[in-house]
Amino acid sequence: MLVKIEDTPEFYSQLTENLKAGQIVCFPTDTVYGFAVDGTNDKALNKLAEIKERKGKPFTFFMSRSKIEDYARVIKRRIIECFIPGPITVILRRNTENFLPVDSEKIGIRIPQVDFIIKLLSKYENPFAVTSANRPNQRPICSALDIIEQFPEIDLVVDGGELVSKPSTVIDLVCTPPLVKRKGAIPILEIEKVYGHNVMLEKPTKLNVLFVCTGNTCRSPMAEGILKTMVDETYCIVRSAGTLPMNGLPPSENGVQVVEEYRGSIKEHLSQTLTRELIDWADMIFVMGYKHFQHVIDIQPGAAVKTFLLKEYKRKVKYNEISDPVGQDIDAYRETAEKMLPSLNLIARDIQRRFGEKVSSME
Repeated sequence: MLVKIEDTPEFYSQLTENLKAGQIVCFPTDTVYGFAVDGTNDKALNKLAEIKERKGKPFTFFMSRSKIEDYARVIKRRIIECFIPGPITVILRRNTENFLPVDSEKIGIRIPQVDFIIKLLSKYENPFAVTSANRPNQRPICSALDIIEQFPEIDLVVDGGELVSKPSTVIDLVCTPPLVKRKGAIPILEIEKVYGHNVMLEKPTKLNVLFVCTGNTCRSPMAEGILKTMVDETYCIVRSAGTLPMNGLPPSENGVQVVEEYRGSIKEHLSQTLTRELIDWADMIFVMGYKHFQHVIDIQPGAAVKTFLLKEYKRKVKYNEISDPVGQDIDAYRETAEKMLPSLNLIARDIQRRFGEKVSSME
């Protein structure tokens, strides 16, 4: 059955009745559609696990904020208070005094920033066990009609329109520092800003690093090529882009030579224009000048927390920009690389520290 969201007693009664009857309800969250059942109903949980083919895998539990401490031991409150409700799943140590069908000592808790879900959670006695609306190893389904077509066994589907979003960020707060188990809608650097320190990342998660200059033929591909020699690709993916619409151009010959002097290669590089998709993809963005920073923010204002002038990354320097060597001789390109190097060493160090690894600096 497909229903529309309505702020009426009848709407909430219908959802409540289905959940109490052990049925599966599908509803839109602030990220993707989710399948939900009463989290204390073993029969409903088994039904959901069968549909999702996830026996033995834990579910996330939705509950009202007032009930979190009934089911979990709350720590690192600053992260919880800042991001919940919102697109984040926090993993906490389970409070065994209240029953939930969980074998693990830990429990994943989430409250979407969706008015009707928050209201429903306040009305319903038990937490919901929830999983994303998709087949195993496939992308979440974006529309209610597609869910009905692909999952005819779902009892009730709440239509929230088409959802196109990253999944929730999953972070284990039991660990110190916190451990990001899945990247998602909340940027890692935004979490670190609230926490006050770096967090850790669980493999095979990788950090996405983006360098930005003007034409993407000199400075940013040089930074990309040199950083790739400093950090194992196990830990990060590095790309570069330019603010001008100059797609498909090869790198400058001097830039290629200088990167080779650092034991890297950018021979196969082709320039690309900075887009919102690239900005959203990146976990860390490093720009060469103020105009590049402004360009990033003009495209995606929310990217400010993860965007840095390369030269001043964790450094106090008098001149914060890295000037463009285009059209100059090889010595100008070498000088550009030398100005980048201290910051690239710091970036490489911070990336690998987030995975518990050490890195040696390049001279």
